Amino acid sequence: MNKNALNTMQLFALTVFFVIVTGLFSTNAVAQAMPSQQQLEQLQSLPRAQQEALARQYGIDPSAIDEFNAAQRDGDSSAKQEVEVVGERSANGQSNEIGSSFLSADLEKEFNRGRSELKPFGYDIFSGEPDTFAPVAHAPIPASYLISVGDVIHVEMFGKQDESFKLTVNRDGSVVLPDVGEMKVAGMTYSLMQEMIHHEVQERLIGYKAAVTMGELRSIQVFIVGEAYKPGAYTVSSLATISQALYVAGGVSNIASLRSVRLMRGGKVASEFDLYDLLLKGDASADKILQSGDVIFIPARGDMVAVKGEVKRPALYELKGEETLEDALRFAGGAKDSAYLQSAELRRIVKGKRLVSTVDLTAEQDLNRELNGGDALTVRQVSQELGSSLMVVGAVTRPGYYEWQNGMRINDVLRDVRHDLLDQADLGYGLIVREQGPRRDVKILQFDVADAVNGLEGANLRLQERDQLVVFSRFETKAEERDNLSRYTLSEQEREYQQRQRQLEAYRDAYLNDVVNTKLAGSSESPDAESEDKIVPLRELFTEKQEKEPTVKEELAMYSRQNLLEPIMQRLQRQRTDTGNAPFVSVAGEVMHPGIYPLVENATAEKLLAAAGGLKNGAYVEQAEIIRWAIGKDTANTDYLKIDLAAVLNGEANVPLQGRDRLNVLSIPEWQNTYEVTLRGAVRFPGTYAIKRGETLTDVIKRAGGFTDHAFLEGAVFTREELQQQEQKRKEMLAQELQREIASNMITGTGDANQPYDQMRTLLADLMSTPAVGRLIMDLPKILSMNGSRDVQLKDGDTLHVPSRSDSISIMGEVQMATSYRFDPELSVDDYISRSGGTKEKADTDRIYVVKANGAIEPYKGGSSWFGFSSGTDLGPGDAIVVPLDTTYTENLELWSQITGIIYNSAVAVAAITSI
Repeated sequence: MNKNALNTMQLFALTVFFVIVTGLFSTNAVAQAMPSQQQLEQLQSLPRAQQEALARQYGIDPSAIDEFNAAQRDGDSSAKQEVEVVGERSANGQSNEIGSSFLSADLEKEFNRGRSELKPFGYDIFSGEPDTFAPVAHAPIPASYLISVGDVIHVEMFGKQDESFKLTVNRDGSVVLPDVGEMKVAGMTYSLMQEMIHHEVQERLIGYKAAVTMGELRSIQVFIVGEAYKPGAYTVSSLATISQALYVAGGVSNIASLRSVRLMRGGKVASEFDLYDLLLKGDASADKILQSGDVIFIPARGDMVAVKGEVKRPALYELKGEETLEDALRFAGGAKDSAYLQSAELRRIVKGKRLVSTVDLTAEQDLNRELNGGDALTVRQVSQELGSSLMVVGAVTRPGYYEWQNGMRINDVLRDVRHDLLDQADLGYGLIVREQGPRRDVKILQFDVADAVNGLEGANLRLQERDQLVVFSRFETKAEERDNLSRYTLSEQEREYQQRQRQLEAYRDAYLNDVVNTKLAGSSESPDAESEDKIVPLRELFTEKQEKEPTVKEELAMYSRQNLLEPIMQRLQRQRTDTGNAPFVSVAGEVMHPGIYPLVENATAEKLLAAAGGLKNGAYVEQAEIIRWAIGKDTANTDYLKIDLAAVLNGEANVPLQGRDRLNVLSIPEWQNTYEVTLRGAVRFPGTYAIKRGETLTDVIKRAGGFTDHAFLEGAVFTREELQQQEQKRKEMLAQELQREIASNMITGTGDANQPYDQMRTLLADLMSTPAVGRLIMDLPKILSMNGSRDVQLKDGDTLHVPSRSDSISIMGEVQMATSYRFDPELSVDDYISRSGGTKEKADTDRIYVVKANGAIEPYKGGSSWFGFSSGTDLGPGDAIVVPLDTTYTENLELWSQITGIIYNSAVAVAAITSI
């Protein structure tokens, strides 16, 4: 049998047999696992004949002995490999926290709150779980190692014949080297032993040299007691040191001292090892090599201090002796670059009270301050505020922070209009936001951007430290910005927009955070979202008589006035002027950007107009009005001041403003904005025409050259935006009413149970998807023939659609085949319905009607003259016959007829428009 074929059970039985025969173990040793390597070597030392005889006596095949010995020889090197003696520490290891055995998870978390923020330093370095007591082997042998009984020495002889010898130091401290003799080596150092063997070989064996190394080292037993993780007796290598023994024992407990680990030898302290020297300085001079019988004693830890905050290694540290704040900072690895050392916090327990003091960790006096147990040192972070700086934000090419130097002016930062400002920058309006006083009140300075860049004295203001320079866009919405700027490609615009959006958000957050923090200063409230909601809206600062401006539906431009002024206005809300008014002014009327603006230093009507973007074309410059609220002791009075706006703009009049003033810029009498109407289709010159107030449809048609020869005037569609909006609202109201009525009928059971609910929902969806046309029904040929007596006065956005002449007639609704036919004056409504296959079962034949080409509706009564309509004479080209749904067939809902009518009529109008 070869080694691979050796039966595992037979090998185990053979091993047990040798254990029993040699009496190495007690009678209960059979129940144990495989013996140690040293015991197996003793089994192999028996003579071969004795091994075979004993094997036959116990019924074991003697041939297995060779396989066993070979296996032991082959496995000798692997058996001597270093064994992992420490694993991960189990979850149920010791802990200084309250476990969950008697506390709920919430109570346990509450009890241990704050205790796990900082961990004791160094306790994890030896943390583990001992797995075995096997000695640590294959460690490098120091020259000072003392040879003792049990050590194995390997001697390699080189000469006429190479030989290898394995020498074990026997009990008398000697080894026997063949052809050399006995040599006393016990008590020698490793280096001295090597020299001696080399010398003896050269002296006694001519032509031979020896290579001497250490083989297996003896094992020693040491005791680890005190606050070890698992105290007890441990078998370690004779080369093991204090730190290695601690590692074998799984480290220390949670209350152990790392500053005074003692090596006891012969009842005396042979060495006191401060593990902080090893962990912090790499000093292992006190980590002595152990001897058999040594005791490692780990006492309980002493006083602890906490070091946290802006340090490199926040933790709990153990004190030893008279250590100072400088030592604590050294323990923590020193301070971070962001630490503010001039004002650190030191908490200390004195006579049962916790006191706090501020220490300067850059001062020698405070660094030498002695530490006490329970001290907690917190190194704070340096302020995020930048010193000697100013900030530039808005429509500039390089927003951000800039270095401030004494004597700087605006054009030291904004040097060139083309290179330092974006294309959309408003060159007439810029602000400097300046903090002043102990309350950090905001002072606003206004300047003309272009004049400041050009260095004009009145506009190129001197800057102070922490000033914020704000440059606005001349656009208020993204649509304006997008339509007026085409400098970049789309991808470049997106990248730049994202980058600038982040910068803008940082600017706004900085302001708004300051608003909340200042508002809550001195209170116990936290700056949460609810607190921000308590800030008074800006419009409430003005009288309720002020009309609310319409909300801009489009998203604001990034650097619009409303976007950039919002955080500034929030800060100004807490301030008041000398007169007790809020530091705001407003402008309304014919200006580019009406609204509320901050009251700037030396505010005038001219500056307010510049802030509002200037005047519109329709502004009346001869006169404007300032509404001023004067707050007295018991009353508030309202004054109206008339000013000459032209003189203000020309610099001939200086009109100062006060807080809460409102400037109202009037419009020129009879001024109108440009109105536009559109003519489409069979018009000689179709297009969009600008009109003046009071102009009529006939006037515009004449300007357009009249109609072409193919114009179908009877089918003209006239639409108006105002009517379209009204129609859309009417549809929404009908949809809501229909939903309520459907729900009511289904709940009360008054509806038709056989009618699927999905069909009603489909019709409702059709109603909402039908576009609102906003058609104004008119008889265009009649209007044109009456010489303006019944003409239509046009409004902005009106559109006239004139189709080409039509020779067809359509039929739609509840017929078998809804389609269009060539108009035949000889055919009646019934004839067209018959040609379409007749009506469906759900058709309402009593309510058939005709939508005339001009949009008028005429009912049909089966050839009678009811409503003056006969069955064949009044149909014309472009008309549409509608057979509606029988509303009583589906549900008893009065709204169905209105809804179906809207759907069909809108379809007719849309078809007429799209045919142009």
